[in-house]
Amino acid sequence: MNTTPTAPPRNRRPFLIVLAIFVLPVLAAYAVYFLFPNLRPTGTTNYGQLVHPARPLPPLALQDADGKPADAAVFKGKWDMVYLAPAACAQACRTAVHLSRQIRTSLDRNARRLQRIYLAPDAQSLAAAKALLAAEHPDLVFLADTAAPGSRATDFFQPAAPDALYMVDPLGNWFMLYPPKADPIVDFKGIGKDLKKLMNQSQID
Repeated sequence: MNTTPTAPPRNRRPFLIVLAIFVLPVLAAYAVYFLFPNLRPTGTTNYGQLVHPARPLPPLALQDADGKPADAAVFKGKWDMVYLAPAACAQACRTAVHLSRQIRTSLDRNARRLQRIYLAPDAQSLAAAKALLAAEHPDLVFLADTAAPGSRATDFFQPAAPDALYMVDPLGNWFMLYPPKADPIVDFKGIGKDLKKLMNQSQID
């Protein structure tokens, strides 16, 4: 006769409770995303206009203020804030350049990761801009677009607003546009917030 005692039935209730805690949120998220697409969040928190998908910069014929061809990797390795300058840098131009400097300064320890590029439409305009701005903006990279029509930076960016700022990532992709608002302080706060978030979350130095 077998006298081995029978093990008491296990109480599975705690296990089922723990399972439900972990599984139900996943199932709920799945249901909301796939079964109720109208409930998906549609807003974005960025201040600028996101370029989606990001667009790789084409080869550009650029030269520096000394008339030498610009480094082919000038848009690689750093986050770039590009300003497509007019032929003459009047007050709106100077305001945009000043704004870009204030934004870069506000990044504190991450300021080194942001490169400001002043892109003039020709070599003569570049020389005049450098004479006007270089002393106040020693970190500003001065370049001139010497490409033929159809292959210029303006053909790629297709500026919809004068004095806008264009963001290029360290891999050379244009991903954000900042048309100027009426109040530079609003732009300073909005763009600065975007870039601080970007620098904190990005793994690209």
